[in-house]
Amino acid sequence: MDNIFNKKMETLTRKKIKELQLEKLKKTVNNVYENVPFYKNKFKELKITPGDIKTLDDIHKLPFTTKDDLRKNAPFDMVTTSLDNCIELHASSGTTGIPITACYTRNDIDIWSEVMARCLSMSGLTKKDVFQNPIPYSTFTGAFGFHYGAQKIGAMIIPSGKGQSERQIKLMEYYGTTFISGVASYILRLSQVAHELKIDPKKLKVTNGLFGAEMFTPGLKKRIMEIWDMDVHDIYGLTEMCGPGVSADCDQHDGLHLWEDHFLIELIDPKTLEPVGLEEEGEIVLTTLTKEGMPVLRYRTRDIAKLYDQSVCECGRTHIKHTTIKGRSDDMVIIRGTNIFPGQIESVLMKNDVVGGNWRMVLTTENDVDMLTVEVESKTPLSQIDSMNLEDKLQNDIKTVIVFNPKVVVLPPNTIVDTGLKAKRVVDKRKMS
Repeated sequence: MDNIFNKKMETLTRKKIKELQLEKLKKTVNNVYENVPFYKNKFKELKITPGDIKTLDDIHKLPFTTKDDLRKNAPFDMVTTSLDNCIELHASSGTTGIPITACYTRNDIDIWSEVMARCLSMSGLTKKDVFQNPIPYSTFTGAFGFHYGAQKIGAMIIPSGKGQSERQIKLMEYYGTTFISGVASYILRLSQVAHELKIDPKKLKVTNGLFGAEMFTPGLKKRIMEIWDMDVHDIYGLTEMCGPGVSADCDQHDGLHLWEDHFLIELIDPKTLEPVGLEEEGEIVLTTLTKEGMPVLRYRTRDIAKLYDQSVCECGRTHIKHTTIKGRSDDMVIIRGTNIFPGQIESVLMKNDVVGGNWRMVLTTENDVDMLTVEVESKTPLSQIDSMNLEDKLQNDIKTVIVFNPKVVVLPPNTIVDTGLKAKRVVDKRKMS
């Protein structure tokens, strides 16, 4: 029962969790019906009213919400309260042109701080820690979520912000950073920079890390743990819910606890939209239960995972667990009739000690045939013969996972250009070929 931030809420009985969820779901449904024209129209189309929601199973009567729905109603048409009551907004990166905007009341910020404090405590953060936060402080939710959660715990925060990797290492060394947040691929980049500065990451004082914003495999987690000699935890979240803080893994490292007093989770088949059973793979669908500024019903996240059969975890928490995110249904690529997730490729690459942290899949078309090239950096510069040998080995290893032969190109360290906060793993050039 170590590292539990809010013992009363994190160890509720399953019966109490369900009672709370139903009470809060009814309140949320009433709120959006009365205050959001988009939802009122959806309810009319489906011939339902808030009074039809009598049990948790009735959630299946409610409409789904998609990213496109939020874009069409951006920036403020999904807000259920006066903007005078909102004290902050955040937005997704908006790579498609229109960012998803989320507005927060003061209570929303308090709840976000609470769920983030739970995630950070579960990952080992205490008020004695020096917490470094190398995430951009901007409309992106990441940095503020971690900052608010760490502040609620009482840790000393270094708001180091984005980039300037040498400076990040120097700050760790100078202030004695013990806990670090961020994106898994960037922490690997920082380890490379540390070695360039002749600093062994293991000699720094960092003992714990909590990473999110992108899917990362158990192999990558293991690699980070070994390079830094730290315990690594995974956090899940999205702008449409609050930002990071929806779920995180405990010291069992066997699935992520999702805070069911604030979020209701379903798993559906992304094609049929029907529920899938426990331990079956499906798309995560989330409903906010306590959000005031911009509640969302049945949001289709596109993230693929499984739910565990519920029993009390050895850590003492009772909230349901889901597996690490396998990938996104819209990240899955189909090559020669084969469904491939980037995580399948990464799981092979991270098992090879010679491989660096950065890689990508490049899709092209040659003579009307889809081709896959996996570009991967080596950890250290290699001779031409060693590079060729590594390419052959990786090609064979990847083939065992995806059935056909990809082309593998081994590149020197730091060759693949950094494209921003999240690593870009798929470059699809097929439409241009």
